[in-house]
Amino acid sequence: MLFLFVVSQSSVQAQLDGHWQHSQEDSASALETFEGHQMVGQAAEFCQCEEFVQGTNENWPHVLTAASLSDGNMGEAQSFQIIVTSLPEAGANFRVAKTVANGNWYFAPGEPLEIGVNTKTVSEVAFARAVKFQFSDCNVEYTVFTLNDEGVCGSIPLVLGCTDENACNYNPDATEDNQTCFSVGDVCDDGDSTTINDAIGEDCVCLGEEDVSRVASLDVNVNVFPNPCSDLLSISADSEFTSVLLRDVSGKVLFSQNNQMRDVILDLTSLPNNLYILELYINGHWQTHTVSVSH
Repeated sequence: MLFLFVVSQSSVQAQLDGHWQHSQEDSASALETFEGHQMVGQAAEFCQCEEFVQGTNENWPHVLTAASLSDGNMGEAQSFQIIVTSLPEAGANFRVAKTVANGNWYFAPGEPLEIGVNTKTVSEVAFARAVKFQFSDCNVEYTVFTLNDEGVCGSIPLVLGCTDENACNYNPDATEDNQTCFSVGDVCDDGDSTTINDAIGEDCVCLGEEDVSRVASLDVNVNVFPNPCSDLLSISADSEFTSVLLRDVSGKVLFSQNNQMRDVILDLTSLPNNLYILELYINGHWQTHTVSVSH
């Protein structure tokens, strides 16, 4: 059973955040340690992040503010993304604290952080509000930490893309390679059925060589009629074809004829209603047509 507790603002002030009390030397030391980490591709800890404030609730002492009542927000969605690389032995949890329409605070149930990508989105509403993400432990290491798509705690947003500077689709803004790089000479498909040996050219465009036999075959006009057919099927072409095959949908050959011709008539009277495959060998290439038998 799920219980929803909405309590007055005055009774929950102790659960919200109060700033860490650092001495000037402690702050300088913490900042020096934090900046010593090259955040891109390396791990840092929540404990090193001065964008957290410390709450007075001992179960949720580490608080990150996503929106406040005084920041001019209009109830937009609030979200974070964290790529976690290490957790304390006992694990770590987070929860959402937010104000509702009447200004009271609602505290969502805790959720565990996991190794890998962690995301949380608080849906948009139609009123200004405060939203905070509260964490149970700061001994959490991460490589990416974003709040509303902006890097926090020295991190930068995760941008997937090609990181190979020599590739055609190099993305200088990418922070992690997504295996989509392609380069000159790579095999590709230009989407043209009349070409072969498709490859990425010097201008980074996929192009193939013209398949002469395929182009010649496609230039031949073939008429198959009537279709659907109930008895006699007439086949004609403006170029000679040397073989005719008729198969059922399982691939079984029902009719075959081999000689040079431009016209042929097939008697389909005995065939049951179904779809059939007609194959013609023209100019060194097979052409395929679907024939429907309907009595």
